[in-house]
Amino acid sequence: MSDKSKKSVSLILPVYNEKTLLAPAVERCISALSADFEDYEIILVDDGSTDGITDLLTSLETRSQHLKVMYNVVNLNVGIAVQRGMMSARCEYIVHNAVDLPLAPEELAKILEEMDDCDLLVLERSTYAGYMKWRVVTSVINRLLLKLFFSSAVRGIVDLNFTQIYRKEIVPKILPLAKSPAFTTPEMIIRAKFLKFRVKSALVDYKPRLSGKGAFGKPHDIMWSMYDMFRFRMKLWRNRSRTLYGKNNPTK
Repeated sequence: MSDKSKKSVSLILPVYNEKTLLAPAVERCISALSADFEDYEIILVDDGSTDGITDLLTSLETRSQHLKVMYNVVNLNVGIAVQRGMMSARCEYIVHNAVDLPLAPEELAKILEEMDDCDLLVLERSTYAGYMKWRVVTSVINRLLLKLFFSSAVRGIVDLNFTQIYRKEIVPKILPLAKSPAFTTPEMIIRAKFLKFRVKSALVDYKPRLSGKGAFGKPHDIMWSMYDMFRFRMKLWRNRSRTLYGKNNPTK
């Protein structure tokens, strides 16, 4: 009898100028998922890379029936890339990761066991090894703002910006207005809480980037994310009188 998980999983990897990391990451993901799952797919979303990665993506896609490649003609940022991948996913569960694999793919099958009694599992980093001081400062400010503006929805959840696992059927119902890198997933979590989906969190090990340079934390991304956060908060306040008794969906 096979020991592989009966759950099917779609793993989304946004790609932006990660040519040196991509092939080893894909090979590692295929090895881990093929060992642990009977059914899976890996969705690579190239977010307008300019490092000549297209030929590599084409070559990788031909190697495995489990690989699917999507392209953004221009760089749209990770928030949009993740959402495109989610909407094209076919499997029962959806998870996103980065190409440097901060979430070890070998741990995914065990983590998925937590999904039996929830619709959205928020994975929170147990440590922040390798974070530069600027990233630490921006992360702290982001958490404070989320707690200030959405206190009831984020209560009990500290880390809304690492990664999450979603049941596929809830994704269309919680797609965010946000397209920014730091508020896309927090808005989805908040929407899920408002809509009474079963949300819980779990601590996982964070694997720091060993080579290359991350693309997050730029001033433009921070301002964009803050705009999305404030816009959503204002929308909730504006709709409060109409949604207080459930007459309308407060997250639309």
